[in-house]
Amino acid sequence: MKFSRMFSMAKKDVVIITRETFFLYMVAMPIVMSLVLTAALGSVGTAKPSLAIYGEDELVSILEEEPSLNVTIFSSEESLREAVLEGEYDGGLLVSPTPKLLISGKSLSNERVTIGATLANVFREVSGKEETVLFETKVIGTDKDPWKVRLVPFLTIFAVLVAGMIISASLIEEREKKTLNAVLVTPITPLEVIMAKALFGLFLGLILGTIILVLNGALTSGFLLITLFLILGTTFIVALGLMAGVMMDNITDLITRIKIFGVILYFPALVIMFPQIPQWLGKFFPTYYFIDPIFSITQKGAGWSDVWWKAVILLACDVVVLALAAKVLRKRMLGKKIKA
Repeated sequence: MKFSRMFSMAKKDVVIITRETFFLYMVAMPIVMSLVLTAALGSVGTAKPSLAIYGEDELVSILEEEPSLNVTIFSSEESLREAVLEGEYDGGLLVSPTPKLLISGKSLSNERVTIGATLANVFREVSGKEETVLFETKVIGTDKDPWKVRLVPFLTIFAVLVAGMIISASLIEEREKKTLNAVLVTPITPLEVIMAKALFGLFLGLILGTIILVLNGALTSGFLLITLFLILGTTFIVALGLMAGVMMDNITDLITRIKIFGVILYFPALVIMFPQIPQWLGKFFPTYYFIDPIFSITQKGAGWSDVWWKAVILLACDVVVLALAAKVLRKRMLGKKIKA
């Protein structure tokens, strides 16, 4: 297996996709969807956390100048509590007599971390002490993820699925135009064809998935862990795309099957979107082990010790699906009929 031939074929696919209007439309669609939905929900990019403050103290004036927070001064404790309870502010600080931080149950994990770290730094600056500053913290209101958060898993799966679909469509088009047969006359091997297609799909899926996470302000911590699950999840989707591209007879057949069976891939995202669905149901679907860890890392601050077993399961799914993809593609190249 020569990497130069693989990269040459992958480069060819990149050139083709930039020339085809349909492929460009598919690539742009998840990005446009994300922009429209997040703009409608008021959450494009990584907005600064909002902090309500009641009380008079030296640290209030310092916090007003703090660039990492949007600070609003309240005239009464009651109005501050109500605003934080309703989720209008990510947090509320009661300055006196003893500093107390109220955290909205609707705030995001990265917003809570930013508020806590900023307050700790300001308290140290005011007191002139270097040791860790502790203050009372209480979460108020329903600890329920807002829609702008629950939509991220769906948009991420959709973006990666687009990469898998493009691989499928590319294979189908090459089979219909007989260009795949012409390629196989050259020294390139079936395995190199598989790897080249997978490499292109992995690159495209990673780019689209990362863009979606950035647009929704979800790529703020745990970057390496998120990247790992993006790679494993995209590999799984791309392997399915390879099989679909080999087994489907035409583009119409491919789109029809995606409409019918796509819910299997989307179901874990639907479970996150609608908490009233029993959460354990999502564990029966492979994409759960792709999207749930990303959700847990970005919104709940999960670490490797919390998600390692999901990475193992997802890796096993990748190995199985890649092996099946290689098998069906080899059969197709040998002229055997594949039953879809």
